Amino acid sequence: MSVEHFPIGQEMDVAYPNFKVSQTLLSVTQLRFETKEGLFARTETVDIQVVPLGNRIFAVSWQEKDGATVTNVQDYDRGLVHSFATLPDGKFLRMTGPIVVTRPADRVPDDRPERNKALVLEAMTSLFQRHDASAVERL
Repeated sequence: MSVEHFPIGQEMDVAYPNFKVSQTLLSVTQLRFETKEGLFARTETVDIQVVPLGNRIFAVSWQEKDGATVTNVQDYDRGLVHSFATLPDGKFLRMTGPIVVTRPADRVPDDRPERNKALVLEAMTSLFQRHDASAVERL
């Protein structure tokens, strides 16, 4: 998995226990977030670092204008964001919230359908042309 699979252009809402945030993934170097209510209410565009962790899981980190630091583990297979934030006063927050995609990414960031297609074609070729069922067993 590489950073090229990061879902650029995606807009999503994340509902944490105490507040809801909307995020727009502008690029692999910037995101915009908006918190409409509560203590953390504001809109900001931040510079981010994205690190792919595995199958549609990314660590996304940034520092906000007020000095708060945030690291999100965005798990698109499970539809969850695990967020870890240090506020300017030193308070540390750990939160988990479900992802609701409000606008999909500009392109599909998942190459699994193509990989699966190749596996199925190979298995069918082995089975029907070479009469070899071992490829089917590997599926």
